[in-house]
Amino acid sequence: MGDTTIRSIQAEELPAFMSALELAFHGSDDEQDIRNESIIAEPDRYFVAMDGDRIVGTAGACTTDLTVPGGTVRSPGVTAVGVLASHRRRGINTRLMATLLDQAAERDEPMVYLWASESPIYGRFGYGMASLCAELEMPTRHAAFRSGVDVSGRVDLLPRDEALPLMRPAYDAAASGRPGMVAMNDRFWEWLFAKRKRDEDEPPFYAVHTNDRGEADGYSVYKVKHDWAHGIPTNELKVDHMVCATPVAEAALWRYLFDVDLIATVKAWDRPPDESLLWIVQEPRHLRFTLSDGLWLRVLDVAASLEARTYAADGRVVLELHDGFRPDTSGRYELEVEAGKGRCVRTDAEADLEGRIEALGAAYLGGATFRQLARAHQVREKRAGALARADQMFASDPAPWFGFIF
Repeated sequence: MGDTTIRSIQAEELPAFMSALELAFHGSDDEQDIRNESIIAEPDRYFVAMDGDRIVGTAGACTTDLTVPGGTVRSPGVTAVGVLASHRRRGINTRLMATLLDQAAERDEPMVYLWASESPIYGRFGYGMASLCAELEMPTRHAAFRSGVDVSGRVDLLPRDEALPLMRPAYDAAASGRPGMVAMNDRFWEWLFAKRKRDEDEPPFYAVHTNDRGEADGYSVYKVKHDWAHGIPTNELKVDHMVCATPVAEAALWRYLFDVDLIATVKAWDRPPDESLLWIVQEPRHLRFTLSDGLWLRVLDVAASLEARTYAADGRVVLELHDGFRPDTSGRYELEVEAGKGRCVRTDAEADLEGRIEALGAAYLGGATFRQLARAHQVREKRAGALARADQMFASDPAPWFGFIF
């Protein structure tokens, strides 16, 4: 068996790329999957590991802009990472990751992000857990709201082609104010709601909220899993997507979902960690609300990343960062914030805080505080008061959230 080589693909190799990826995940691809992937695939950013003439590993990246506190940053999303079971433990994924990160750095993209199929994998490549992902499961019989919750406006159940044009402005409005969300472009929007083979068994439904001025400001896309055991409807409503630009739209859409006839349980995954539903329902314990890791962020250019976002408080902090995967990134960085805008340079000054590069990824969007990371042994305070000062500077609301699985 010869040496494994890494290279980007040609456009016509996308079907072979997808077949290898599905094989790595113990599945099978179909023509619809390939057509959908071609919507967002960038062949020069899709890489394969070749053992002779056989694809044994895959990894790709898609060019996007990611919302950060105060703006957006060009940040490719890493996707389609897989290695065949026969070729694992040979360093193939490490080489693929290095290739993707090198390419992003060459293109002056200061950070990259991903959703992890297995959370232990990516910390060693410098990714930090930048956001959390919530899951909930609510019996509809316990879904009463507290008094005073505003559910004004209207919710309409619409055909897909009528709903999508109304949904896009609602997404854009929500994404502009929520760190961690993709600044949507047309090809990603098409891919996100492309028709898929699995939709044949459980078709998606599109509910859109409009406010009292007739403006669409929120939507939910859901499916229904039928269960009529003994003739009794105990169906399950599964929320695939729900994005709202206003609190009223969010409350009204949840009320709509809980009130759909013949539904016993509403389930949702990939909800924001600061989900307001916890404070809306009368019986929050019945939500069965759980948290897990969400978006993982890898900072490549520390100075550019820190200068790309805004800050909640002015101040100065010197970060000493260690990067085992890309040693050139290691060093001390002085961040000075004035009027909410940061300036960052390398420095020889004494450090205030010390940690690995993944700690900065975890704190960058405001998903974790430096004090949380210190308690978790990820950051060390080297000057008294530095943790509190850094947390004041990096504070951000709402919590970071990606909004869909990528």
